[in-house]
Amino acid sequence: MKRQSLLAALVLAAALFARLPHAAAQAPDSEYRQALQEMLASSGALESVKVMIPQVIAMTKPSQPGIPDAFWTQLEKEMRTKFIDRVVDLYVPIYQKHLTLDDLRQINQFYQSPIGRKLAGATPAITVEGAQMGAKLGMEMAQEIVDKVRRYKEL
Repeated sequence: MKRQSLLAALVLAAALFARLPHAAAQAPDSEYRQALQEMLASSGALESVKVMIPQVIAMTKPSQPGIPDAFWTQLEKEMRTKFIDRVVDLYVPIYQKHLTLDDLRQINQFYQSPIGRKLAGATPAITVEGAQMGAKLGMEMAQEIVDKVRRYKEL
């Protein structure tokens, strides 16, 4: 009986010690995640998620008559929290490959400065204009490639 109790105690202790490194590793990840979420929010990067949810709900709502507005309001709130959390969770390992926690802290300090706030405010418009320009440039490039291929074939 003593031997079984000792064995059980050893197994329990081993299990607890095995969890300690995991628990210790979670603290920096949690801190990193929080710093990343602050950076994504401060930079305006999370705005696209916030804007996308009401758009999806607005497209879904007409096909679901009889559901009260209170449901849609609550759903939007839940989805906003869920998808912002999901985006941040998906970005953590990507950012961890390239930036340290200290890097994120410095970036967050920048976004708290007047010029950082100005950049964050301009970023959505710059992104939209850049995407439009990129699409136009892509179409021009594709047309030029098609023209050059056609001319080559004519030789």
